Amino acid sequence: MTKKVYQFDVENKTYKGELILDDSDKSPSGAWNIPGDCVEVAPPAEKENYIPVWNGSAWAETEDYRGKEYWLPSDTYGTPGREVKEIGPLPEGATLTPPEQTLEDVKTAKVAEMKAERDKREQGVITYNGKGFDYDLKSVAKLNEARDVLLVDGGSQAWICADSTITTLTADDITEIKRLGKERSNNLHMQYAALKVYIEGLTDKEAVETVTFDTEIDIAAQINQL
Repeated sequence: MTKKVYQFDVENKTYKGELILDDSDKSPSGAWNIPGDCVEVAPPAEKENYIPVWNGSAWAETEDYRGKEYWLPSDTYGTPGREVKEIGPLPEGATLTPPEQTLEDVKTAKVAEMKAERDKREQGVITYNGKGFDYDLKSVAKLNEARDVLLVDGGSQAWICADSTITTLTADDITEIKRLGKERSNNLHMQYAALKVYIEGLTDKEAVETVTFDTEIDIAAQINQL
């Protein structure tokens, strides 16, 4: 013969689980020897964010958020959550949902994303005469140095292309590559400036989040608003 009892933690009296007693838990008289940390009263059904606590005569459903994180009304987007370590209700006004980005937060993040994309593209490979040429800051410095030498010495210089093939460049070739780089840079900066104005004019987060650097906008119209 067995008997089911319900165990609680001796320190905080929270419900721990079921315990099955057997004949070895009986006294000579046949009465059950129920452990001091067990009761015969069944706890209430499991409920999210609550735990039964034995109050000496009954189980009391008590709020329990241990291990979860909460945020206060004064917290803003990106604020780390505070871990709940004790049984009981959350602080007044606290929530388990982290703060969302405001429209201004989303706009600021999107503008920063557009700026990073502009800078990335500005240092991308330049195509000239069917060949690709690295155009990061270090490569531009090398092009400048080579052009300075060629302007004095004339002739041409062997050059390693972006795909690791080798070609030759004259001072005029490098000047044209630089012109293409400046033209691209100007277009990228114009696009970024227009996108920035466009983003600032949007009124909902979803619209802002869909913007990419290639979003088609009237650049002139946006620039005129600056």
